[in-house]
Amino acid sequence: MVRFIVSRRMLLHAMLFVAVLPAMLFAAPAVGKVRMTLGDVTRWKAKLDNWQELHPGAKLYQSDKVRTGEESEVVFGFPDGSSISIAEKTEVELVNLFEPNDEGGFETQIDINKGFLNFAVHKLKDKKSKFIFKTGTATASIRGTEGYIGGEGVFFAGLKTGKLEITPKGSSKPVSIIAGETTFGTDSLVVVKLVSSGNARFARTLEKILSAKSKSVKVLQDEILKADTVFQEQLKEEEKKAAAQLPENGFILKTESPIEICENGFTVEGSYRTSDESAALVVKVGGYTSGNLIRSSDGKAHSFAEKIVVNDETGLWTADKAVVEFKSASATNSKTIELQVNKACSEVNTKAPTISIATYDSLRCIANVSVGEMQNDAGIFVVQADGSQILEETVTKNVQKRVKLQKGRHEYVLRIEDQAGNLAEISKIMGCYPNKHFTVEVFGAAREVLKVPPPPKDVLDRILQTLQFRIRIPENNPEYLYKVTVRQNGKVILQESLSQIHSLDYQIPVTLLRGGKNRFDIEVVHKSGYVSKGKKDYEVR
Repeated sequence: MVRFIVSRRMLLHAMLFVAVLPAMLFAAPAVGKVRMTLGDVTRWKAKLDNWQELHPGAKLYQSDKVRTGEESEVVFGFPDGSSISIAEKTEVELVNLFEPNDEGGFETQIDINKGFLNFAVHKLKDKKSKFIFKTGTATASIRGTEGYIGGEGVFFAGLKTGKLEITPKGSSKPVSIIAGETTFGTDSLVVVKLVSSGNARFARTLEKILSAKSKSVKVLQDEILKADTVFQEQLKEEEKKAAAQLPENGFILKTESPIEICENGFTVEGSYRTSDESAALVVKVGGYTSGNLIRSSDGKAHSFAEKIVVNDETGLWTADKAVVEFKSASATNSKTIELQVNKACSEVNTKAPTISIATYDSLRCIANVSVGEMQNDAGIFVVQADGSQILEETVTKNVQKRVKLQKGRHEYVLRIEDQAGNLAEISKIMGCYPNKHFTVEVFGAAREVLKVPPPPKDVLDRILQTLQFRIRIPENNPEYLYKVTVRQNGKVILQESLSQIHSLDYQIPVTLLRGGKNRFDIEVVHKSGYVSKGKKDYEVR
């Protein structure tokens, strides 16, 4: 089946954007890692003026350029298990590595300057984030896809799984291809159904066919369809030869590398043959080693299969390879399977993170927050105050976060969500009352003399007065006060604290004693701990 989609003429170097979200959402100087190199692989680092050899285990940095020579290859791995395989005679630039974007997500952009690459991107959870491949004049978005993309002169892309939407430059209508489809073209894009779509080896064949720029689209289409049939026949022959070549003491693997792990772990399958009763065949993943998979040593071919659960409970979710080992008295050999563990899958990422407020200081206006169960994981840490978000940060390990509190008393909600959507949340009312100078203003003179004639005989001698004072605090809000105390001649006549304090202006009726001093002491304590005092003396004559 063939479909034709007409677009504007594509330039010599097609530009392609592929949008994806690696589940490990965090912006960091080094996010990717080199898993494997073959042949001539070099890197041009930012601020350097020469190409340097790139080795397995090396970290990838933003703005790095990477190129491969003839019969060379390099595989990049990302934190969520997604991988990019750079084919021979290809040059790419790591423009962005998990940089925050305007939509509230994160963006990775890889420019393909020449050649092509194979990709295996895990299913996306957050639509706000993107992973971009750029090669010329088209934009394509991916949400969990495996395939290849690139081309010089003639653009091409093919999918083994998932869906790819390509929007040519100057067009608002995307061209979609799904699993089992391949697209190519110059003046127009052609979509064909191929059994080999998305196969990394077939991408090399496709690139060679499309390098003949003088051929018509119809001729290229016929050659590609024929190449698909030939390639599938070749794969079947390889399987037959592999079965026939099963050694007397050894094994062959049926499981292909790499393996994308999301649900139910993975299974290693193959065949073995041995007549050595002491022979052992095991699978090793991280710190896990299976039991002996050899069930018979009669010298005949037998199949084996080992199911391995990969998640944070087993601790195997950080593994990037599985090793199958065979040992007998006369032979020892092993084979490695690359693992791509998707930590955005709930079956892999089973443990919810934890969050707690270790301490908080209302005077310094900080809260110390502990985030746990995030080792080898990544997530988003959010703080809200009275429903409004005041902080959002990425977390990539167990950490202690210092949160700055807003002035006054607020209800805070603290939340941590990992790649798989596991959520932990707490709420707490906390106050921020920085230490500030304030005064107590007592109305009238500090010492007042009252001349009050004595009352008639048989009338109670009571002298009434109103003590007035004002508390002048910078916030002009009684909520910031902890305690207000008024004493008359050392005896407490008024005391209010916390929610009892409703005003900064006080008018207190008091009874004065004749013939002696009436001393009033006022003490106001701020929630920061700062204390201000005032006093007033009355003398009645």
